[in-house]
Amino acid sequence: MESVKTTVLGKPVFLLTGARSRKTKSKGKFSNTLEVEAPEKLIETARRNPDAVAFGFVAGSWVAAA
Repeated sequence: MESVKTTVLGKPVFLLTGARSRKTKSKGKFSNTLEVEAPEKLIETARRNPDAVAFGFVAGSWVAAA
């Protein structure tokens, strides 16, 4: 299982499931893009759980994991 570290509401967090980091090549340069399932739900969950440092996407909803 690969987790992704990102910033949500100005705080670094881990996304345990529900996100993929992809490397893309554009004009000869590589960059990382992040695909997140239901990003608006993630932001709402992060607002409700300001102390959480990890989130997971389970059954269509984001939950605070740690």
